[in-house]
Amino acid sequence: MLHTLLSHTTYPRQQIATRLKHFGQLIRKYSYAYVSENQENLIVDIGKQKEVFPLVWLRDNCKCPSCFHENSTSRIINWIDFNASPKLESVQTTNDMNLILQWDDNHVSRFSIDWLKERSFREEAQKKYLAETYRPTRIAWSDDTFESAKKTYEYEDIMKNDSILYNWLFDFARYGMVFIKNTPIDQHAAARVANRVAFVKKTHYTHYADEFEVKNTPGTTNVAYLSSILQLHTDLPYYEYMPGIILLHCLVQADVERGGDSLLCDGLYHAEKLRKENKEAFDILSNVEVNWLDIGNEHGEKYHSIFRCPVIRLHGNGNVDKIYHSVPQRDSHFTVNLKNVKPWYEAMKLFVNSITRGATKFRLSEGDLMAFDNARLVHGRLSYKDSEEKKRHLIGVYMDWDDVFSKLRVLKPHN
Repeated sequence: MLHTLLSHTTYPRQQIATRLKHFGQLIRKYSYAYVSENQENLIVDIGKQKEVFPLVWLRDNCKCPSCFHENSTSRIINWIDFNASPKLESVQTTNDMNLILQWDDNHVSRFSIDWLKERSFREEAQKKYLAETYRPTRIAWSDDTFESAKKTYEYEDIMKNDSILYNWLFDFARYGMVFIKNTPIDQHAAARVANRVAFVKKTHYTHYADEFEVKNTPGTTNVAYLSSILQLHTDLPYYEYMPGIILLHCLVQADVERGGDSLLCDGLYHAEKLRKENKEAFDILSNVEVNWLDIGNEHGEKYHSIFRCPVIRLHGNGNVDKIYHSVPQRDSHFTVNLKNVKPWYEAMKLFVNSITRGATKFRLSEGDLMAFDNARLVHGRLSYKDSEEKKRHLIGVYMDWDDVFSKLRVLKPHN
């Protein structure tokens, strides 16, 4: 049961203790609320758990109609007049488990205990929120663990069952790859899967359609449309907003004896492996910016794309964020200090050797669709030879991770 307690910021700690004692047995589930000695935090004891909330954060997140627009779930507090050093005049609890805060400018804010608990500043609570709501924790895999990491679902289940779609997307977010079998053999099936989740990301390859075709194309300006070996790479590293997801749907596969096996490798696993085995090489690849370039003509439209980024891109916390790698799309312009050139090539050779040795070879069958994280996995293909009867033909679709994570959050309450 909650009780009422006024706690002025100028009250001495002894007086607060006396007032708490006065309420005796009423203080059970929630014992409570005083401003810390530096007058910057509100401390709430919930059971045996102490929660600390900065006053400035509380004032910023006031839920009154003047500060928050409920229908749009949006903060509308006027930050031009915002006080970054607010002071509390009083704190009150209510029987319906709310805290009422009165500020020194007479503004009143109301917060439920449950709402505050969900936004705890404790490290373990924040980690739990990030893993459960922000993004599922990624699980790195190697060639040895590929089969256990590879999750396969039925096309009809994905398209008709939200619970199964959620599981498919959750596995995708964790492992960076998922597969669908028995996908209809038609050119638009991959786009239908993308639209089941959200929508297709447009690029210069999909200027006039949602899909792009992967097949042997004479006179092509894209090495992916040759039948020779396709080295491990990420698609479109020359895009500042590189597509995060690729869906590849196999319509026609080359005969087994004619090649065409697919290659996949977890760049996250091998980046961390390099960090552990050769920190100097890892630091070079995560700091030296590379010029990524593509010049060509797609569907009659010319393009000239450049983006600069390290091979291993890190989050602000030092964790691996993205992998950028494509030998054909690495520009001959290398706009770095001369002293970094040779060390970069040596470090890059170590990384390429690692992903090449660690790549998994497998074969897509007709009707198989694989979705993979283009910002994490590197993919490639062995050379192949078409026959008169069977000309290898895949359909590709791009998506962005923002849409997958959004769909996961939307589906989660119903899962």
